[in-house]
Amino acid sequence: MDHSYFEGVYFEKRVWVPSAKISNYLMMFTRLYVGENDEIGKSSFRDILITLSESELVPRTLVFWNNSVKACVEGSPLLSVINKIERLGVRVLVAGHALDKLNLKASMRAGKLANHFDLLDAINQVQKVVTF
Repeated sequence: MDHSYFEGVYFEKRVWVPSAKISNYLMMFTRLYVGENDEIGKSSFRDILITLSESELVPRTLVFWNNSVKACVEGSPLLSVINKIERLGVRVLVAGHALDKLNLKASMRAGKLANHFDLLDAINQVQKVVTF
């Protein structure tokens, strides 16, 4: 085989590096609001995700459980924000059981489908869990 074709060719090994600093904690959302189910609570949910997508320090994992899985499905106004968070290097897990119960599994457009074993494993791998 003639290897002269590759003479002078520089090969670069590319490694993916998260664009944000990953902290060893997990954020878990169980509903589409923070605090009370009113306009302030709903805007707080949206705002915390937007702020997280613009942060330099992010959690290792973001979990959407129960009704909060609706943020990760087709038509959600937060899809681009959640995808941006994923690109920062955050592992986004979406509870498959909740998607099944809400009949939304086929509509999931962000995150990784996770069963209860995946979710508990993610919780056990971090130093701190913050729930909303």
